[in-house]
Amino acid sequence: MTSSLRASAAHVFVSDVNHPALDDADQHHLSRVLRLRDKEIVSVCDGFGQWRTCLYTKEELVPDSDIFSAPEPACQLTVAIVPVKGDRTESAVEKLVEAGIHHIIILSATDHGVVRWDARRASHHIERLERITRSSAMQSRRLWLPTLTGPVAFADVVARPGAVVAEPGGRAVHNDDRIMIIGPEGGFSASEVAMASATVSLGDNILRADTAAIVGATLMVAHGAR
Repeated sequence: MTSSLRASAAHVFVSDVNHPALDDADQHHLSRVLRLRDKEIVSVCDGFGQWRTCLYTKEELVPDSDIFSAPEPACQLTVAIVPVKGDRTESAVEKLVEAGIHHIIILSATDHGVVRWDARRASHHIERLERITRSSAMQSRRLWLPTLTGPVAFADVVARPGAVVAEPGGRAVHNDDRIMIIGPEGGFSASEVAMASATVSLGDNILRADTAAIVGATLMVAHGAR
């Protein structure tokens, strides 16, 4: 991360870095939540690697740097999770973005899953999780906005190249593991595990589903950086 990104008072996503403009929600966040003062530095990004710094005022963003371009990460990492009770799914999504995951998949109900969304609830929850993804990407100064999709069937995700299932007794995480699939509180059923081309271990302890997602993401990021 460059020093100008790290030093910016806030980081926001805009539709056009050539003519950056805040939407109402971001304006409220900067002025009312962060309470930025006039002329503080804000970095703006289009979510696809293009970014620059601006001077913040209550009326507008005034560009004060050239436009920079960050290449798309060569190693694209995905974590697929099953919704869990309470706000733990939201917390997991937030932390996955901060950890550096590029794609988050929300799985539809699995055999042992406790949380089951109907179509209306699924749409509502996905929209909220998309907002959390964006907010967390702003906080962590991401230049490529991570994606969040779902609900997606387990069978579809486990068949993708580079997909592995987190399961006790599995092998260690490898550099070529690209999709980490995390089960619900009750774990995956034997028939679901049998569909996996490989299972990986996240350690000897029994982890909560949201904790397992973070541990799996951390291991993938660490190996992917090598």
